[in-house]
Amino acid sequence: MSRLEDDILCHILSLVPLRCAVQTSLLSNRWRNLWSKAIEFQGTVEDFPRVITSVLESFDNVSSDRRLLFHFGQGSILATIKDREELNMSFSDGGPGTFSLFDWNLELNPQTPSSQLFSCIKNIHLKSVNKLTSQIVSSVISKLQFLEESLQISECKGLQSLNIEAGSRFQTLTILDCLQLNEIYVFAYNLRKLVFQGQLPWFCLKYSPNLETVILDFRHGPGYNPFACENLLCLLRDIKHVKALTVSAWLFKVPISKWLPSAGTIWVRNDFVFNNLKELCWIDSSMGNQSIATLTSFLRICPFLEQLVINVDPRNYCSPSGGGCSFWKEYSIRVANATILEHLNVVKLKGVLGHEDEILLAECLAEVASEELKLTHVE
Repeated sequence: MSRLEDDILCHILSLVPLRCAVQTSLLSNRWRNLWSKAIEFQGTVEDFPRVITSVLESFDNVSSDRRLLFHFGQGSILATIKDREELNMSFSDGGPGTFSLFDWNLELNPQTPSSQLFSCIKNIHLKSVNKLTSQIVSSVISKLQFLEESLQISECKGLQSLNIEAGSRFQTLTILDCLQLNEIYVFAYNLRKLVFQGQLPWFCLKYSPNLETVILDFRHGPGYNPFACENLLCLLRDIKHVKALTVSAWLFKVPISKWLPSAGTIWVRNDFVFNNLKELCWIDSSMGNQSIATLTSFLRICPFLEQLVINVDPRNYCSPSGGGCSFWKEYSIRVANATILEHLNVVKLKGVLGHEDEILLAECLAEVASEELKLTHVE
């Protein structure tokens, strides 16, 4: 049997329980590490960290990509390793009967001795993690020594609270379409890029002074009730030094009554000015009079802006503003009344925009930008 090719033996090992597959390593030198080369395993969810770490141990000296499918009682895990640097883990949840809300703490700065860590993985993508598998994922991540890495978390049903603590090498965080997520806490000193798509959660960035690019695509509206402008103000203050920003316009159309408790803080501090911002992508559901007024109000507090992209999509959340943009209009006039965006020459338009709205937009932008401003359409 030992004379068979590795592919055939690995296929045989994939049909037996993990415990039996591991025990074959005692047969001879030929079988010692053979089980870790299999592409499919059977076992319990608690067995997965042992399987993936064994694969990573043998992967440090292998240049090819690797794919691993792990079956357990209530679902399966598909893990792929690409270019010796990227680890993707996609989870099937076993059906609607396994859905449950959960909180998740991720420590990306493990206290594990470096001799027990795997240095080859720099980027991780986690898809469809649930309550059952979240602790297993945390165990795997605790064994990875991050270098110039990024972390992407997407489509995690039931995830309602996320707490991430990272070391100085952690640079990029992406969170996509976790629709039950209503609270995020991030402590990452050297974070350079933050990408979020989904409902607006309670967002806390604990000291991230090196942020350069932020994408806040809150296309699904607020994720918690009642909406708290105080939290939004903290978030804006944390990202005001970025160079590139994507933001949903409805944040600045919130009814004026919602802003009143925070109005004193804003007026006294006068510190909501994006002096470092060079690139702005503005996401809105329409471009009528009020939407244009909201946009121009925000542009006044971005004095050194060079590039502007306006993305109009009717499917995005539309705030029942009721004239709410007047607060930010008055504030921008007070702190930057004479601001002219001298460096902004081209505005790119995406999506659905009527001819009359486009004319009105051009006229309003001309009041805050240079005379040479041009509007161009892009796909």
